[in-house]
Amino acid sequence: MINKNKIVLIFPGQGSQYTGMGLDYLDLSHKFKDYFKLASDILKEDLTDIVFDKNGAGFKLENTLYSQISIFTLSAVISDYLLDHYLKKDDIFAVTGHSLGDYSALYTGGYFSFKQSLDLVKYRGNLMAEANEKMDGMMAAILGTDYNSLNDLLIKFKGRYKKEVYIANYNDYSQIVISGIRENMEKAIEFLKENGIKKVIPLKVRIASHTPLMMKVSRMLGDYVKSIMLQEPFINFYSSTSQGYCKKEEIWSVLKDQLTSQINWVKTIEYFLNEDVNVFVETGPSKVLSGLVKRIADKNQKDILIFNTDRLSDLNNLKNFLS
Repeated sequence: MINKNKIVLIFPGQGSQYTGMGLDYLDLSHKFKDYFKLASDILKEDLTDIVFDKNGAGFKLENTLYSQISIFTLSAVISDYLLDHYLKKDDIFAVTGHSLGDYSALYTGGYFSFKQSLDLVKYRGNLMAEANEKMDGMMAAILGTDYNSLNDLLIKFKGRYKKEVYIANYNDYSQIVISGIRENMEKAIEFLKENGIKKVIPLKVRIASHTPLMMKVSRMLGDYVKSIMLQEPFINFYSSTSQGYCKKEEIWSVLKDQLTSQINWVKTIEYFLNEDVNVFVETGPSKVLSGLVKRIADKNQKDILIFNTDRLSDLNNLKNFLS
């Protein structure tokens, strides 16, 4: 039996962006134009030109700064639309995000205003864009192996070569992202393939997110977050890095540590499943997190409903369920 009062909103991170995302909301929600105008004013560039690939600007969507701001802005538009038309705050058990998605979740939970969140995401995006240019880092998705087996191999790799490579994202039981300095990563990938790992997909970044290598960026972000006056939240926020609910006064340290900490999406979804949450709404572009949640739920033999908000047809599915 589905309990409508145990709905969790999940928010995607970088990588979920695509050209034309949010088109269904352009005329549907007045906040789309308002929020994207404010984001454009802050960027001093027309963000809608970038998102909808006007005047040849679409290539910028792959830039860390623009992708983060556009994903956050669209996620905020959609979450507001859900709360304005479909859901009540009391209907939502919790909000949680995947990396950048934490900022969308915190906005939806009431911790930050939209303007505060936008400034934060811009600052974070700039820091990470600069690190992306300076850090010779690399990230890669490892498919088809379990966490413990991969971790054991990385321990052996470190022991043999005295080089450190980290598990950055535990996305589902057979999709894990590793991260580190490019030289070390290339050697590690070679080692993993020699030891039976068959599928490795390098990601299009030159940064080592969610590892101790991000310590300098993490400290700068933490100092910035600490200077912002938070609001009283009205929806609980669950962190996929610290693995727990966060009090208002803890948010600055959670966001600071997020860049150096592993995202454990598996453990996050397992927590909600154990709390008998069985309705998940992916709030933002694409459907990446929905696939991860479904595989985690299936592995745990849990019956759940997953709704997307990427298209209007997806919203109709949610509307029909709620009515």
